[in-house]
Order: sequence, then structure tokens, then C-alpha cells
Amino acid sequence: MQLDLFADSRGAILRTKLLDALRARDRAAGRKACARLAAESPQDALLAPATLLLDQLGRRLRPFNDAPAAQRAIDRIEREVAPAALQVFGPAKADEWLAPLWLALADAMAALPFDPEAPDAHAAGVLVRMRQWQRARAAAETIASWRSFPRPLSWMSRITFELDGLEAAWPLLAELAWLDPAGFAALARGIAAPSLARLLREFDRDFVAGDDTDFAWFPAWAQLADPGLASALRDARTCENGAPEQAARTVMQLLNLERQGRQYEAAAKQKALRGLHEELFARYMATRG
Repeated sequence: MQLDLFADSRGAILRTKLLDALRARDRAAGRKACARLAAESPQDALLAPATLLLDQLGRRLRPFNDAPAAQRAIDRIEREVAPAALQVFGPAKADEWLAPLWLALADAMAALPFDPEAPDAHAAGVLVRMRQWQRARAAAETIASWRSFPRPLSWMSRITFELDGLEAAWPLLAELAWLDPAGFAALARGIAAPSLARLLREFDRDFVAGDDTDFAWFPAWAQLADPGLASALRDARTCENGAPEQAARTVMQLLNLERQGRQYEAAAKQKALRGLHEELFARYMATRG
């Protein structure tokens, strides 16, 4: 029994040394501690994830020349390194340990142009993940026509919210809803803005009958729920000019005409809204009850 206790104590000491080395990102000390723990307790559950993390510490990133290579590096961290860090450090500390890896990855992607075929393989996306908002904005602004692509538009929507607030982000959010409604839904649900969260709850309850593609209609619906949004959405640029976008602009014009007392012209816009989406028109009429 005493021998077992001694072995357990020695194993605990070796595990602590290995964890300390990993926290310090000391690969040499970590490999030494790992070898000793393997000799003492070859079935220890810490060995496999610790070995993977030590291997990652030994990797030296060079600037990427193509998006597929960068995407493979992202995938490795997400699928292999991050789970290992979670197993070793737990949820409270894993992200902290991973942060330098992500930032090094962003640096290695700095000169990599945006590739629509591998949209996540860009420094801006990694910097958004790391909440490095100013750096993320600078990286996203290097993408030519970034408003024309769903992923960069999503990044810039989040960046603008974090740096400038929800009102400044509304035009970009509207464009994203028209261009990539499912992407808008995913982004909007993660934004910590009570007014947006309330609108999303009401939209889910009152409007959505299919899937997240229905969020293309959100900018039009939201103006009826909160007419003050019309001025915030005025700066949204024309995207594909599909029916959801036309409906949003029709609602915007309709509300403006009503404020000016131009009822005859407003009636024409009401007819246009009804032709674009019967349910939106019904919502509009309900607010005028």
C-alpha cells in the first residue's frame, strides 16, 4: 500500500511538472517531464494531449502562400489542438493557452489575399475570433469589395458593432441579411445588444415559418417593429436587390412618406409592399390599426 501511495505521489508530481512546463510554453522542460511521466505511468490520460500540445509548440509558422494551406492550419487547431488544450487545462484556461497560436496564425496570414473558395482562411477572421477588433478592421479593409462577400461582410458587421455600436452596424447587418440570411442569423444571435435580441425573439415568434433563410426579410420587418430603425438602415448599400431588399426599402420609403403626410404616394408604396410580401403587409396594417 505504501508503495502504491508513493507511486501515486510521484505521478502527481510529474503531472504537475508537465502542466507547469506547458503553461510556461517551455517545450524542452515539457518533453522531459512527459518522458518521465510516460516511464512512470504509461497509461496516464495526460500524456496524449500533452504530447500534441508540445508538438504544436515546436511548429514554426511561415507566411502562407495559399488559402488551402492556411485553412489546414486552422482546421488542425480547431480539431486537434483546441480539444487537447481543453483536456489539459479545462475550459477556463484553454482559450488563454490557445491565444498565442491564433495570433501567430493571423500574422502568418497577413499578406494572404481573400479567397472566396476558402473564406475563413484570412487574417481578419482569425482576429475577429480573438476579439482583436482594430487589427481585424485593418485586415478586413484590405479585402477588395469586402461588402460583396458574406464572410468579410459578417466580420465587418461584428467589428463595427464592437467598435462603434449597434446603430453604426445596422447598415452592414441589413446587407448581410440580404446577402447571407443564415449567416446574419448566426451573427446576430451572438451580438450582445438587448434591442437586437428583443427584435430577434419577436421575429422568431411572429414571422419565421421556415428556416434561417427567412431572415432576409428581417430588415423590412424590423422597421415595422421599430420605425426608428429606418434612418439607421438608410446607408445600407444595394446588394442583389431581391424581393427582401426591395421590401426593406419600400418600408423605409413608406414610413418616410407617412411622416411627411403624403398619403397618396404612401398608398402606392403600400400596394408595392403587399405585392412583395403579404405577411409583411399584414404586419404593417396591424401597426396602423
